[in-house]
Amino acid sequence: MEFWHLEKKKKNNYHISIFTFLILTSFTSVTVLAQAPVTSVSAEHASMNHVHQNMIETSLLPVITSFSSRNKEFIQYMQNVEKSYKNINAGRSFQPGFYLYTVTADDTSLPVRNLVSIAARCTIPYGEIALLNNLTSAEEDLTGKTLLLPDAPGLFVPLNPTTSIGTLVKKRLYNPELGNEFTIDGKNYQYFPQERLTPTELTFFLDTNLRMPLDNSVLTSGFGNRVSPITGLKHQHKGIDLAAPEGTKVYACKGGTVAIASYDNIYGNYIILDHENKTQSVYAHLSATEVKTGEEVLRGTVIGKVGSTGASTGPHLHFEIRVNGAAQDPRRLLPAI
Repeated sequence: MEFWHLEKKKKNNYHISIFTFLILTSFTSVTVLAQAPVTSVSAEHASMNHVHQNMIETSLLPVITSFSSRNKEFIQYMQNVEKSYKNINAGRSFQPGFYLYTVTADDTSLPVRNLVSIAARCTIPYGEIALLNNLTSAEEDLTGKTLLLPDAPGLFVPLNPTTSIGTLVKKRLYNPELGNEFTIDGKNYQYFPQERLTPTELTFFLDTNLRMPLDNSVLTSGFGNRVSPITGLKHQHKGIDLAAPEGTKVYACKGGTVAIASYDNIYGNYIILDHENKTQSVYAHLSATEVKTGEEVLRGTVIGKVGSTGASTGPHLHFEIRVNGAAQDPRRLLPAI
């Protein structure tokens, strides 16, 4: 059975200078089409600037080869970071810059190659680096990945987010009237120098493990080929069945977006959640749904209640995990079944 997803459906106090101009800068091999630094202006002038963007070509950016105190580019990067913090604290205008760093096992200055250790070495909050690089997990092994490192704190909000954290931050902050936009290799961002991720946004990003969709249940049917209790015919069972009393709370196994909350003759009342990395979870035969299409939910959010709607022989939860649209055995991914 195929399901078609519906499209996913804060004002900011920062404004930008009305004096926009082009500066041709040279930093090692850097050539950047840049915009005037951030400062405060009246709201009536803000809309004049939002069409002017900083154009960044990553192929022209300086490259850090090691987070070592002997590396020239890293020394310059850290000096810039220090200046940026001072400018923000003093309320002065400034222009953020960017560097490239490819995470490598040869860099002995970075014994732990994950986002948190890299952010600590750069003294930039890891949320900033995650947003700018479309990272989906703080635990992701970044070895071999080339990262775009800003030399200033603050959130670069993606205008076309591809991650849950990006979607949440855009909903909270993006304002087309405020300008201060960057185009980096064709991808658009809006920069907020004094913003940081909220606790809820951090929860989405740090939510990496799956939890059981029910507190207590009995596995009555596994994943794979089985004889259907409805038709009596052998077929592929694309999930697992967890028996529990009707009305038992059903939890989101992971944070994500409600792609579908609807009714189907086979699945009855059902919910499909979109997660990171093209992963989905499916909850079927519900007696009630507690969320709506397009809603963002956290891991452990109550999304529905166990029922026996659709093609069902008794109260239970039919639960699926799909990766790239293909059904996976949930027992390999869940902590305890």
